[in-house]
Amino acid sequence: MIHYRRILELHFKGTSQRTISSSVGHSRQTVSDVIKKAKHLDLVELTDEMTNQWLAEFLFPKKEAIAIVKGYFPVDWEEVHRELQKKNMTLK
Repeated sequence: MIHYRRILELHFKGTSQRTISSSVGHSRQTVSDVIKKAKHLDLVELTDEMTNQWLAEFLFPKKEAIAIVKGYFPVDWEEVHRELQKKNMTLK
């Protein structure tokens, strides 16, 4: 999950994008995309009600919609674990 709030907090403090990238653990391209989108939408400061989820929907609304339209659903890891417990089941 991308830490939009942390990226923008560091950016507004004047931290470089490389430093932000290494501190939040995301690629420089991801950090750059978030900052560019925030500038495009004239976001200049964060308020308390701007949670990470809110920022994700505000900055990239189509990204959420595309995942739903294409039928991507979260993996049910419990089901995967049960399947792997069966006899002669491999990771393939």
